[in-house]
Formats: sequence, structure tokens, C-alpha cells
Amino acid sequence: MTDYREIITFYEHQAFVWFMNLVNLINITHIRRLWFESKVYRRILLATLIYLMVRLALQGVVLAQVWSAGPVASETTLISNDLQIYMAAANRLVNGQELYLQEALDKIAVFQYAPAFALVLTPLLPVPFGLLAALHTLLIIGCYGLLYLWWGRIFRRLGLDRAEAMLAWTLPVWIVFAAFWGDLAYLNIYIITALVCTLLIEAVLDERLGWALLWVSLLLSSKPYLAFPLALPLILGRFRFFWRLLAGTVAIYGAVMGLTILLMGPAYGWAQHLAYLRFLAEMTANFPWRTPESGFLGYNHSILQITFFLLGVTPAAQALATGLKVLLLLPLAGVSLRHLLHSTHRPGRETPLLSLDLAFALCTGAFIWLDIVWELTLGAVIFAYLLATLTSRSAKIWAWAVFLPYALLDVWQVISFVALGPAILADGFYVWTDPSIYLPLVMLVILVFHALLVKRLWSASYASAEKQTEKIPVFPPIPPFKQAKTNRLPHESQTDTL
Repeated sequence: MTDYREIITFYEHQAFVWFMNLVNLINITHIRRLWFESKVYRRILLATLIYLMVRLALQGVVLAQVWSAGPVASETTLISNDLQIYMAAANRLVNGQELYLQEALDKIAVFQYAPAFALVLTPLLPVPFGLLAALHTLLIIGCYGLLYLWWGRIFRRLGLDRAEAMLAWTLPVWIVFAAFWGDLAYLNIYIITALVCTLLIEAVLDERLGWALLWVSLLLSSKPYLAFPLALPLILGRFRFFWRLLAGTVAIYGAVMGLTILLMGPAYGWAQHLAYLRFLAEMTANFPWRTPESGFLGYNHSILQITFFLLGVTPAAQALATGLKVLLLLPLAGVSLRHLLHSTHRPGRETPLLSLDLAFALCTGAFIWLDIVWELTLGAVIFAYLLATLTSRSAKIWAWAVFLPYALLDVWQVISFVALGPAILADGFYVWTDPSIYLPLVMLVILVFHALLVKRLWSASYASAEKQTEKIPVFPPIPPFKQAKTNRLPHESQTDTL
């Protein structure tokens, strides 16, 4: 006979575990301490909170304009432009039209994701676009807050107390961070995918195959370059987990593609997947690159765009850009091979400093290779991590010097708009007072962060540091309901099989 009291007690225990994990996630101990101990921090945080309120009010005005623009999405305005592009692609899919442009692009903003991305959005087509924009805004804000809290949780679980404390120190920078406000203005998915990438990094460090495959399946249909954590187990010498992860990734991508083709209709679905591959292959040839005649660089800060802007769009310039990218990435390849050949064969969670150095170096390396670079959303995380773990004062100064101007771009744009009004807009898209349309600030951040990480990977000995690092907890923060040895993480239930 079933003992219902035991079942009720079990689920009461599980509810308490989840509640304690939520409390642990929202840990503001460092923020509270800084608030009471540092007058400078308190004043800066108050100033950024005031800016937050003003900026959210401006975003509300933008959403009101979106609401009044009409009930459906279009690709004709810059207000919430990216969300409009997504929904317009979903509308074309429902009507059996081409999802991808196959000719030279006359504009930057076009649909660039896999057909599965457009398919997932089709149930939202009946929703009025103004309401959809408001919901997407709330989703971005929620994911950004969760991104901040989750990295605090990761640092805490890995025993990186200085990194967790540095997140509190850099909270004002997070509040004004231009990448967040830019994503909110155009309603893109950079913040959302940065959070998914964070969850993938954690799952790979903890070697949780099911969760890792779930997160990577979401990234491959949207921003596949953020799947860089997949290489971590290989470099760390965790070969068995790496091959399982790789095989699972291939299988799940094939399953998603097959299901997408089936739901779209075999002929149409297959044709659109081929069109997607052609679109990616011909992107460089069809993209509207900015040249010396354009007058300024623009917001794409990739190595290729910088080269084209300086030398013009020529095969020689493209070859030079490719050569530069290879040269910049060779040290990362070398240090990865070095750690692969001399790996400790320990899970990433047991070597947190080495694992995060590699993860963030792979991240910046992926952005160096990209031909289109608008942002570095995870830059706020890497910035706090570097400030907490670098020992050289000059290295910290470099980190501050390149990241702070990038982080404050939104503040500068708002001040410019308040002072000069719509006259600050150039070509209807660029803010002519914005220094980032003249200088590749995003790429400067990427290159400096990459250099700092790779230099430490080359020179540092992680053995002594890892011995001093607190091991990741294996059991929940309270006594388990049923005493049994397990490798489950604090936030997982005893019945979770994913």
C-alpha cells in the first residue's frame, strides 16, 4: 500500500530545495555590503538606477509608437526592426514564400536564421504586433536579469568568490550596458541567446548531457556561433563526454531539421533549407559592406568589414582579412592543443579557472572569426571575470579602457538625442555622434579580452590555483530526503532524468 505521507513529505522537500535554490540565485550579499561600505559605489549605483528608470520610460514611448503603428509586423521601419523581420519571415513561411534573399542585399536587416526559427514563431502571427513587442521587451529584460544572477550563481558554485564580488562591483556597468539597450531597442535575441549560451557553458562544465543538448539545439537554429562551449570537453581531455555530446548534437540537429521539413511540407521545407545554406555561403558576396566612400565604418566591427572599409571590397582585401583572422586565432589554437595534449582529464567544474579561461577565449575567438559583429553581450561577464582574476594592474587598466567606452555608448546616444534631437541620425540608422560608427570599439574589446585570456592560458599554471578553489557542491544545500550518493546538482530534482 502506498504511503501517501511519505510522498507528500518528498514533494515538500523538493519544493523547499527549489525555494532554497531560488534564494541562492538571488544573492545580493555583495551588493548590500558595497552599498553600506562604499559611498562612491552607492552614488554611482543610484545614478545608474535613475538612468534605468528614464531609459525604461523612453522604451515605453517606443513601444507606444509600435502599438500605434498597426496590428501586424512589417520590415519598413527601424522601430523594433529585428522582431518585425522575424515575424515577417514567419508570415512568408505560412504563405509558402521564399524565406531568404538570394541577391545582393540593399539593407543590413534581413532574415538570417534557420527555417526552424521562423516555424517556431508561426503560432504568434495572430498576436497583435504591439502586444508581441511588449512581451518580447519583458522577455529580454527578464533574461538580462537572469543572465546577471546566473553568472553570480556559477561563480559561487565554482568557488570563485572574487568573481562573484566583482559582479556586484560592476552592476552599474550592467545597468547602462549598451548591448542590452541595443537589443531592447531593436528587439533582437542577443540577450536571450547569451543566457542560453550561459546555460550551455554550465551544463558542459557539469557534464550534464541532456541539458547541454537542449541548450545547443536552441542555439543551432538561431546563433550557432554561440555553441563554442562544445569544444571545452575535448580540450580538457574529457573525450568520452565530448564524443557523446558531439553525436547528440548531430542527432538532435538532424531531428530538428527533419521535423521542420516535415511540418513545412517536404518539398517546400527542403527547398528552404537549401536556400538557407546558399544564403550563408553567399553572405559575404551579397552583404552591403561599407567602403572608404561610405564616410564612416558603421556598426559592423568585424575584421572583414574593417578591412573592406580601409581598402575597399576586393578579393585581395578579403584574403588579407582572412589571413589576419587566422594569425589572431593561431595562439588560441596552439594553447588549446597544448592543454589537449597535457590535459588533466578532470571535469570542467573541477578546474574552474582553466575552464572559464578556455570558454571565454573560445567565445572571443568565435567573434574574431565572424564576418558580421554587432555586439559582445557576454562581454559584461568576461569583463567582471577578468577584473576579478587578473593580477596585473596594467592588464586591468586595459580591460577598463576598452570596455567602458563600449558599455557607455547608449548613455552617449541618449545624451546626444536629448541635446540635438533627431538631427543626430545619419542615413536613418546611424547616430553620427556615436564614436562606434568611426572606431571599431566592439572589436577592440574582443581583441583585448582575447589577448588577456590567451596570454594567461599560455603562461599560467592552474594547478596551485585549482587546489585553493572550493569544489562544486554535489548535494543540495539541505540534507537530501533520501540519503544516497549522487552526482546531481543543487537545482536538479531527484526525479529529473534529462
